[in-house]
Amino acid sequence: MRPENRPPAAVIHSKLAVPPLADRLVPRARVARLVAQLVDRHRLVWVTATAGAGKTTAVVQAATMLGRPLAWLTLDGTDTAPGRLLVYLEAAIAGQVPDAQGVVGAALAARIPHAEVAGLLAEAIGEVPLLLVIDGLEQFAIDDADEGRAVMSGLVRYAPPSARVVLLSRVDVPLDLGPGTGPDQVAAVGEAALAFTPEEAAEALAGVGRTGIDPARAVEVTGGWVTGVLFEAWRSQEHVVGAGGEADPLHGYLASQILDLLDSEDQDFLFATSLLDEVTPARAAALGLHRPEERLVSLRTRHLPVNWTAGSEGMRCHPRFREYLLARLQRRDSEAVRALRSRHGQLLRSEGHLEEAVESLLTAGDLDAALSTAEAVIGAVIDRLDFAVAERWLDALAPADEPGRRRLAGAELMLAITREDYRRGGLIADRLERAGARAELAHASATAAAALTWCYWHLGRVEDARTIMAVAEQGPETDAVSYLMSLVEGEPGRSPAARTFSGGPMDALVMRVHYAHGRLQDVVRPPTSPWAGAVSAPWRIGALRATGRLTEALELYRAADAGGWSPAWMHGIVGPELMIDLGRIDEAREVMARGRGLILATGSVVFSWLNRLTEAKLELRLAGNLAAAVAILDEVAAAGGDRYAFIREAIDTWRGMALLLAQGPAGEAAALLRRAVRSMEAADRVLDLPTAAVYLAEALWRCGDADEADAAADRALAAAVRQGSNHQLLMAVADFPGVVSRRLDAEVAPDSPWHDLGRALRARSVHVDLAAGTVLRLTEFGRIALAVDGRDVKPRIAKSLLLVAFLAAAPEHRATRDQLIEGLFDGRDDPSTRAYLRQAVHRLREALPEEAGLVFVDGVLGFAEPVRLDTDSGRLEALFTEAAHLQGEARLSVLLRALEIADAGPYLSGVELEWASRRRGEIDAWLVEARLTAAQLSFAAERLGQAEELVERALAEDPYKESAWRLAMRIASALGDEDRLIATFRRCRASLEELDLFPSEATSRLLDQLRR
Repeated sequence: MRPENRPPAAVIHSKLAVPPLADRLVPRARVARLVAQLVDRHRLVWVTATAGAGKTTAVVQAATMLGRPLAWLTLDGTDTAPGRLLVYLEAAIAGQVPDAQGVVGAALAARIPHAEVAGLLAEAIGEVPLLLVIDGLEQFAIDDADEGRAVMSGLVRYAPPSARVVLLSRVDVPLDLGPGTGPDQVAAVGEAALAFTPEEAAEALAGVGRTGIDPARAVEVTGGWVTGVLFEAWRSQEHVVGAGGEADPLHGYLASQILDLLDSEDQDFLFATSLLDEVTPARAAALGLHRPEERLVSLRTRHLPVNWTAGSEGMRCHPRFREYLLARLQRRDSEAVRALRSRHGQLLRSEGHLEEAVESLLTAGDLDAALSTAEAVIGAVIDRLDFAVAERWLDALAPADEPGRRRLAGAELMLAITREDYRRGGLIADRLERAGARAELAHASATAAAALTWCYWHLGRVEDARTIMAVAEQGPETDAVSYLMSLVEGEPGRSPAARTFSGGPMDALVMRVHYAHGRLQDVVRPPTSPWAGAVSAPWRIGALRATGRLTEALELYRAADAGGWSPAWMHGIVGPELMIDLGRIDEAREVMARGRGLILATGSVVFSWLNRLTEAKLELRLAGNLAAAVAILDEVAAAGGDRYAFIREAIDTWRGMALLLAQGPAGEAAALLRRAVRSMEAADRVLDLPTAAVYLAEALWRCGDADEADAAADRALAAAVRQGSNHQLLMAVADFPGVVSRRLDAEVAPDSPWHDLGRALRARSVHVDLAAGTVLRLTEFGRIALAVDGRDVKPRIAKSLLLVAFLAAAPEHRATRDQLIEGLFDGRDDPSTRAYLRQAVHRLREALPEEAGLVFVDGVLGFAEPVRLDTDSGRLEALFTEAAHLQGEARLSVLLRALEIADAGPYLSGVELEWASRRRGEIDAWLVEARLTAAQLSFAAERLGQAEELVERALAEDPYKESAWRLAMRIASALGDEDRLIATFRRCRASLEELDLFPSEATSRLLDQLRR
């Protein structure tokens, strides 16, 4: 069942109820006031004392005095499982803070660690002055409760200042409260503060009719222990005079002074009903007890450590009394006790408390009943990441689930998949096959069939996967794995339904295959289900990388939790690919090695192949080690990788690149790359299609087939358009820049997509020849300045700086002497201008490293070695290019960064040369469009002040842009300023009249619409 459709866990509401006070309770104002004062002044208050010391009573009374919204949770032994604990904490808090509802489920679906989920739950309290009381914290004093203690630590550490937390425990429980929780924020109440004074003891004893007891003597011999005073614990032979509850004398007293005074039927009733947190006639009857109403009436007349519920129909034993009764129950006939526990489990099941029922039935040894109950609830246990509980159940129930352990096999498979243990999933599948149960399970459960196929796919067992799919019923889960199997076959996924999120765990499969097919916009888009949001993180990072949003991808990658979804994929494939695109070879190798260890633990051969293919890409693109890359490709193919279509496509692509880089046989490279491209197109797989098609274009050109080479380049461009980004295409043409140059030669139109690509390639500072060494940083806006490799330089004549600016704007940073004369001197060609040009070149050469100096070759001036010219205008153009690939807030952010560069001042301020003026005009036109686009985005985001400022700047630079006037009118209307609306329209009309034009019908109609 899908997590979102699974019924919410049935919580035991009595654990969330504020414990009722005894009918004849004597108020202890001293203790209640003390606790209330401490709670008022401190974020955390510990109340630590032995059972029966009055902890709960004191806190209930203090809570009444404080008047804060109160959330209460009483823990028991089943709550040490961290996921279960979080469910109950959310239920308690959500009773007073509705915004907390659903926080735990969504966070656990996102694979956020339990302790961090506790922090998120605490933060959901917000400004509510909540008083959260957690009673029974001693349950976490055991050694194997580390995860539960971590949850409690996270809850307390991140509780907002408005909230107060009170923890009640019989023993000290170490919690990590973090460095931000100082001693001044924590207070403690112990045995001494809770102990009766003689005056309080006298009042309390009188209230229960014990007037013949000396209160001072009672306090002296019990140490003021509340229960000891009220129940005369000193009469027990085990009691040590002067000791409090820590000596545990109560058991002896309960035996001699209470139970021995009851008839055997009442005693037996108390022992049997000790299994119940609340005893009612109906619940006692469900345990098989006779005449429970009579027994409760009889017990009502006795002085017992119990609280009677409204109408006296039921009772709750004091915790210490119940513990004693349970201990006595365990001494009775084992068969009778097991039968009683079994009936208790059936009762819990009938009440909807399935998890508690499983635990009770397991304790009773009733494995058949426990198995049928576990089938209904183990999925929820896995959903909340309580894997230890699920594993314990699976181990305990194995003998009852034969042959083949088929009844819980579906849950066991999902546990394996959740943990990315595909090796274990394969073993489960094989165990079922040996028992003759695999096909039956696959036919009966679409989820199980999908899980079996998923595991076999990872293990490289394609035929077994196909066998499962042949017997599985169609549904969202099997649609998902059909889509997954399309990565094996050379065809698209069979079912379109598999390409939409179903809201279940199989969303992970859909997300993976979306990514592998290059449906990047679907991967980047926020998913519809919490589980999809959880499992999408690695693929979203990969999609951001593939679309060129490298900074965003890097931030998400570094923020990803080590325990998040699919760490093997995240660090074995996504991380290395990101580092490769960033050009960080050492980090790529480091992340790749880490991921390889994680992949090994999963048993996935497919992940291993992908990791090795990523390494081959690194060797080709960054390390230049062709031999190492080819060896890796041979290894993956020999291991069976070429049986998977998408793996075979990658092998062909990178082997083709290796042949091209090695100047190997062009025909062989073309054959490999043509096969890769055809396979990708047949399967509608476009993730690496731009890369393979660019390499094919290069190979075909080397084969002398220019027309086919151009066609291949166009296929690469079309694939990039489908991806919604040019990043993959740009990475590929950076490997073989001649593809762009040759394609531009064939273009007639001056503004084709290939021209845009060429500009984007220049904006990325990707050069046709060799990698650049020297970096020239030219400031062009506001002032003109030059830095070489980070060092400011000042050529002796200003013309040298203009020479750099001119070359920066020139194709390939090269210009003929005539072009330089035309540009730098407005065409004035005489001996003085030529001499001045020589001086400008000479002085600039002095400022540059010798290896990057300027030289004339055949009348063309260029740099001796490749350099990277990093200019303001280049950065501006690059940011505009990046923004064009984005939408919404991300696009606005990039545009504002670009406009910030231009805010420094005009381009080449004060330079009136024709080329500079022309370039300035181009940039100004870009800026107008950018400001208008940013204004539109700001308006859509309801940032009206920012939108108004941007549109006014755009109109100041181009007052004839009618679309800008319409936006300004909308802003005025949104601000509720009709006068400004009309004034804006009049300004628009006045501006257009300068050109003998009038506002368009659309503008006039907009005015009428906005005035209504």
